[in-house]
Amino acid sequence: MEQKDRNLSAIIYLLIFALMFYAFSISNSTVSLDGKTLKDIILFLFDNYLDFILIGYVFICFQIAGYVELRYKQDFITVSLLSIIFTPLSIFFILQNEAEDD
Repeated sequence: MEQKDRNLSAIIYLLIFALMFYAFSISNSTVSLDGKTLKDIILFLFDNYLDFILIGYVFICFQIAGYVELRYKQDFITVSLLSIIFTPLSIFFILQNEAEDD
């Protein structure tokens, strides 16, 4: 059963990669970043794509909260709120400090 799950995951990854490649290949819009500094690029992304950045951030927080719930038997809601408020990586430091206290 585990091999079947891995095959299904690999197929889904390939389909997503193919879809992204297709979407980028048919896209006619180009962004010229010639002569721009890293600060200019980051400001451009925050000005024009803040909604996608926030959606990606919350998605990553939920993924890490799910991992922590399954691995460390923690409450999903609490861990997800902590990871959104602080950062997803801070959860691992909080869990490490709790383990040292026990």
